[in-house]
Amino acid sequence: MSRPFSSTFDALQAHFAQQPEQQNHQTGAFIPPGQTQGLHPNPSDPMASLQNHPNNVPIQPRPFPGFQPHARKELPSIPQYPVPSASLVSGNQTILPRPPGMQFDTTSMPHAQSFIPPSSNAYANPQAPHLPVDTPHDGRIFAQGENITTDQMMDEEEEEANEIDAATDALLERQNVLFQDNHPLPNLPKIRGLSAKHFMGETKSNQSTRRRRGSTRRRGPRKAVEPTGDIKYRLNMASNAYMDGRIDEAIEYVEDAIRINAETYHAWTLLATFLREKKDMKGQFTAKFMAATLQPKEIDGWIQCAKLSHVLQGEFPEESNEFLQQAIFCYSSALRVDSKHREARHGRAAAYFEMGRLKSAAKDFGVLVDTCVYDVYALRGLVQVSVLLADTKRSGQAIEAYRSCITYFQENGFSTGYPFEWRDIEVFVDLLAYVEQFQEAIRELSSLSRWLLNRTDETFWDDESDDREWDIDNSRRLEVPSYQNGRYPPATYGSGLPLELRTKLAVCRIRLGQEDEAMRHLEFIYSYISTSDNPLEFYGLFLEVATALYEMDNLPLALQYYEPLRAPDFLETEALFRLGRCYLDVGDNRQAEECFTAAIDQDESNSEACIDARVELAKMYEAAKEDREALILANEAISLQVARAQAREANNGVDDDDDDDDDYLANTRGPRTGMGTEPKPKRAKRLPKPRGEKSKEPKPKAEPARRRPKVFARTEELQLEEKRRSAELADAWQVIRDFQSASQLDGGATSPSNPFMVAAQKLVDDFRSYREFYPWDKYLAHLGIDQAREKVMSRKGSRNLLAMVERLSHNLNPEDPNADRQPKQVAISYRNVPFDDWLDLFLEYAIGLAQTGKFQQAYKVCESARDATIFSKSKENLFLIHVTWAACALRGRDEEQCVAVARWLMREYQYDTDPFRMFSALSRLCLSPASWYASGPVQKYMLRQIKLMDRAISAKGAREREDSGDEDDAPTGRVYTSKNLDITLLMLYGFILFISSSFTYALNYFTRAYSLDRNNGMVLLTIGHCYVHYALKRQSENRQYLLSQGFLFLHKYYNLKQGSLDAAQRQEAHFNLARSYHAIGLTHLAAKFYQLALRDVPDDSNNGIMGRNDLTLEAAYNLQHICWTGGDIGAVKTIAEKYLVL
Repeated sequence: MSRPFSSTFDALQAHFAQQPEQQNHQTGAFIPPGQTQGLHPNPSDPMASLQNHPNNVPIQPRPFPGFQPHARKELPSIPQYPVPSASLVSGNQTILPRPPGMQFDTTSMPHAQSFIPPSSNAYANPQAPHLPVDTPHDGRIFAQGENITTDQMMDEEEEEANEIDAATDALLERQNVLFQDNHPLPNLPKIRGLSAKHFMGETKSNQSTRRRRGSTRRRGPRKAVEPTGDIKYRLNMASNAYMDGRIDEAIEYVEDAIRINAETYHAWTLLATFLREKKDMKGQFTAKFMAATLQPKEIDGWIQCAKLSHVLQGEFPEESNEFLQQAIFCYSSALRVDSKHREARHGRAAAYFEMGRLKSAAKDFGVLVDTCVYDVYALRGLVQVSVLLADTKRSGQAIEAYRSCITYFQENGFSTGYPFEWRDIEVFVDLLAYVEQFQEAIRELSSLSRWLLNRTDETFWDDESDDREWDIDNSRRLEVPSYQNGRYPPATYGSGLPLELRTKLAVCRIRLGQEDEAMRHLEFIYSYISTSDNPLEFYGLFLEVATALYEMDNLPLALQYYEPLRAPDFLETEALFRLGRCYLDVGDNRQAEECFTAAIDQDESNSEACIDARVELAKMYEAAKEDREALILANEAISLQVARAQAREANNGVDDDDDDDDDYLANTRGPRTGMGTEPKPKRAKRLPKPRGEKSKEPKPKAEPARRRPKVFARTEELQLEEKRRSAELADAWQVIRDFQSASQLDGGATSPSNPFMVAAQKLVDDFRSYREFYPWDKYLAHLGIDQAREKVMSRKGSRNLLAMVERLSHNLNPEDPNADRQPKQVAISYRNVPFDDWLDLFLEYAIGLAQTGKFQQAYKVCESARDATIFSKSKENLFLIHVTWAACALRGRDEEQCVAVARWLMREYQYDTDPFRMFSALSRLCLSPASWYASGPVQKYMLRQIKLMDRAISAKGAREREDSGDEDDAPTGRVYTSKNLDITLLMLYGFILFISSSFTYALNYFTRAYSLDRNNGMVLLTIGHCYVHYALKRQSENRQYLLSQGFLFLHKYYNLKQGSLDAAQRQEAHFNLARSYHAIGLTHLAAKFYQLALRDVPDDSNNGIMGRNDLTLEAAYNLQHICWTGGDIGAVKTIAEKYLVL
């Protein structure tokens, strides 16, 4: 087209219209372009063409809803275009395609067979010629004299529709492009008055009419695009490859199709099928999940994904939480589509329950129960959640729901889909016992059991105060007058009651204090289980009875039911603690000690029972005069109590389980689709992070696996335990020596293996648990007990426990340096292993932990080795420990630890130059920002060292040293023996100031170093750079002077290096001087020295640990930038091809 048009339909008209001087075939007359004529069909002849009618009023165009009407400009002459294939041609007549969305008013037509062509429609151009056509009785237009069948007509309709749509889309796209490029729509003035009321009201009416006709506004995902030919081809090839057994090739085809269009649903389903054949369950889940997101209203897809998530939970236990969250998301997506889908809600409630989000699970279970009163599965879950939440209100609701369910089954009979079983009676009775309605629990148990045993008419048993109805024999039942012996089989009485329900009866009688009636049930239970082939199958019944007896203070009888469960390790921490209390009650201290120790070692969550076990064990040790172990246990108990109190305070008022997952149940919001609207499931609460922990990795336990002594054990047991422990540690040492031998053969290139790390951990923990190797305060610190902090936080502990700690501390007096210190023989080994081998083990284990990313644990191991009295007496051992500590810090890029180790070296080896070099090397090798290198404490420390050095060599040194109170001078008592200043110290402090941009102060120390050594290249280079950087600052006063001074020292450095025989030093001088000129903008001088650096290339085949010596790449890169800035593209290309191509 020659120019853009004012509207889409003008473009259509201009594209398809004939020349203005076209002849009318009906009348033989010509219609001028500006004349408007009306058309009226002949009602007598349905096949007659539309003719001019003298009384017709010209049709006025209505405004298009998207635009305001305005005066149209006269269109210029339109050049002739070939008639598109989308047009329907009858002779020389062109029938325009119908624009999409156009509506025709057929109410004013005299006959249904009539048809108004697009040229006379309200949206058409009024100046367009009206074309006479023949109209068949079905409303379609054909050429005169043409006969066509109905089948041909239908085939042509589809072809014509496709062709017309294609031509129209192409035309509209072209018209929009022209609009955007040349002639955007003008900003029309706002319509006012009657015109605005007429046009705007009509538009609004039309829009509302269309909405009423078409239904509500469409929401949700758009309709999927039909796959293109190349995607269909790849999917077809994938199917063929799969049928031929070429699964890998089929997967490649499908992945290629997904790369073209990731929204192809069939591609993801095929990929899931192929990955299932490959046994790739994770990949299958991902593909199914993507397919479900593409069709979010298909509930089956979400349910399949959720079920596959549960399968993956079992296959990958370490990722169980992630897959559980995925299952919850899938169930929630299904519920968005249908909030009444019971399978999805059951699945989500179970997933919430497994994840520990009890309130959300209770909400879903409640919805299930409300919508179906006889859903026994939801009722069981609701009862369990209510008990775990300790929510009395929810428990009352669950009781009423169970009563409604029972009433429904009693009135309507049992349901096959929701069977009411003995288990439901047990759950219901448990719920009643939980709310302490024991008498009601007994009544409901008996009544419901009679119902299931088909004895509902024997209601007289409810009047009895005992459980004679469920006796095994008939003696007490015969005493009841209403009882008819033989009416019902004996199996429907005592022997017909399940053992679990008989246990519930016994427990309820125990709670009510009716021990005689309870013992009848307990005797039968005990005899039945003792004669069973597998007594441990009923351990839950034993535990339930034992718990009830313990809580009623019947400890000797409770011990009979606890003891059978101890051997197979079925008891948890709380049960072990209660068993220990039972042994204490009967006076068996040895068994009580074992139970308390097992409870402490078994517990990982630091529960209340674990704390109570420590307290009881501390009381036992205090009575046995083992004050040291008692104090350790008491301090551990206080520490755990403080941690639990802090956790309760942190979680007070926080409810992270109250989710808004059911917002979609509100009918006012309507359906929501898509993944983005699903809130992320909140994670479970965590205990507050211990103070001082900065790393994101989980902090290791402060307490190692300490070997707890058995004070009350027999001598034979202690000997057997020690032999077993010695044999286990000997095997661990054999693993260590095998690894060390293999490491020596390959030159130390072997990384620590997993068996080595496991064996090393056992040995290191055993060494750290030995009390004699550590001072008292250090030993407590390694056990996670900080006495200073406990004194502050102990207010949150129990008073009895605090009194015990004070009493034990007074008796033991660990703070007295002379206490607990007796002359002992000097040990040279531990467990027949020299201490040097133990130190090597500590250091190798720390490095192995650092290599696996456990940096905090590596620091703890180094700290344990440092604090051991065996190693701390040797200065060489301490040096090795701190060097290993620094290596672990370098591995973890922990600059703080690197600086701390360097500070220790500078403090221990005071007035030596090597510690300062070590500090610089560690700061250089640590790949982190130089924040600790130039920190305030480091600056103060270095300045103190310089002052000490200045006073030592000055004439007033002797007098000032007496008045000096420096903390770093007191420990060693050493004096500075040299008569000259330490250049390394001066330069180090100058570099720290240089990094801090304190160039003026840095120059003071650099010039002092220059006065001591005028031919030191590093000093000259540093002074020159300091002057140049100072000149580049905005606050510099005499920039010319500073630059002159700087380049004077730089040229001295350059001349000094040029006399060297080493090509690396000469190239370094070229590059440094070129870089200096480049920094101040003198690129012609910089280019000269860069070229010299490219010519003087050293042999860098044997580069060192600090990096390579060849600076060719750096020089070429900088020179390339200079050439690019100057516009020399050829030089840029030449340099890149010669030097920068790897």
